[in-house]
Amino acid sequence: MTGTPLDHRQLLAWTDTVGPGWAALLHALHERLFALAPDYRIETCERSLGGLRICVADRFDAQGYFDGHWADAATVLTDATEAAAGRTCEMCGADGRPRFRGGPRGSWITALCDTCAADHHRAPIRPQSSPSPR
Repeated sequence: MTGTPLDHRQLLAWTDTVGPGWAALLHALHERLFALAPDYRIETCERSLGGLRICVADRFDAQGYFDGHWADAATVLTDATEAAAGRTCEMCGADGRPRFRGGPRGSWITALCDTCAADHHRAPIRPQSSPSPR
């Protein structure tokens, strides 16, 4: 991924809003989307019920027609990443599953492996905030 500019609307801008285990998933998805369309854009990338929800912006050709091939290809890639997040520990990237987490400010669900779920000394993963627009 060297030599490509970090765009605040591409997935690399969202990697600090998730744990390191899921950041690796976002990096891999970025590489695949970038190979299809270097100027791709992300509408949203958020945690939801122990998984990720990723929405890629539509693309249009030079004549203004919707690019259905892009939409189909991007959907296959994002669906696979969303499914992988639900079975990947957000903290370490090992096999995991959605689990309830909580603290004084509320509770939420995130995917964790048995080790990370049992390690009560780890800082809890807080619900994400969106990257700031530039």
